[in-house]
Amino acid sequence: MVVRKLQLMKKQAWVGNRGKTRRLLLAGVVVLIPLLIYLISSNLSQFPPLNPWISAHEDGQREVHQHGLTAASQVENPVAQGSTQQCGNNFRVHRLQAAFHASVTKDDDISLKSYLEGWTELQKFMNALGAVFGFISDELSSKMKIIFQYQHGETGKAYSTVKSMIEFELRNDLVNFNEFGGERLESGCRTLLRLHRALQWLQLFLGELRSSHENSSPYQMCADAYWRSLAKYHSWLVRQAAALAFLALPTRAEFLRILCMRDGAETKAQLHSSVLTIERVYNITQHLYAQHRMLELR
Repeated sequence: MVVRKLQLMKKQAWVGNRGKTRRLLLAGVVVLIPLLIYLISSNLSQFPPLNPWISAHEDGQREVHQHGLTAASQVENPVAQGSTQQCGNNFRVHRLQAAFHASVTKDDDISLKSYLEGWTELQKFMNALGAVFGFISDELSSKMKIIFQYQHGETGKAYSTVKSMIEFELRNDLVNFNEFGGERLESGCRTLLRLHRALQWLQLFLGELRSSHENSSPYQMCADAYWRSLAKYHSWLVRQAAALAFLALPTRAEFLRILCMRDGAETKAQLHSSVLTIERVYNITQHLYAQHRMLELR
């Protein structure tokens, strides 16, 4: 009887250890996925600009709306003569600054149309960071698409600004304060909050880049910005995956070439202006969410 109990206990212990091993293997796979994506895709061309909500019949309207930004984009910063890579996805810091600047209204509100245009430019920036950041860009793209769908729905006027969206969804009990499954579309407030948090990360990263010097590490800059902003909203596994992704960033010199930036006073001035503009957009949005106690939506 005693021997049988011991055998049973050993079997249970073995099963338990096997379960722990499986969980550790699963964790390892999840953490290594971004790194594997990078290694496999390192020789592929850069991701194309993501604009998933634009359909064929909307192209004309989009061209008219972005005419001003397109005109400004004709003036491009030259790339260093010895560069071995082309500019990453046509990202231009002055277009980024122009879009977010246009999103701030006279009454300290945020135009969602211009806000999404700013994010479209930020996606080009992330795509230029390398293939390993594609999964982040895709996730943000899905959030942008949700906002766009609301803007073009039956109640589209309510989604013209951040303030009008918040007031409309609260008034109609549309803010899902508790996350749930199913096919129901996430509320605009919850969706925008994801973009809002990511915006702070990229704002801090651009700020680090502006104040960096020749020997600065993009990995360290990006990681520092992440831990000061987005990390607190992510699980342990996501944080480890992000840390691996940051390791794939190129050197600072190559990074600037990919983004069509020169290492000089003009670039630093453009980055400074963009960082200040994004910071203002972030602070206005932060204040509107805080007013309605929605900053902790999960």
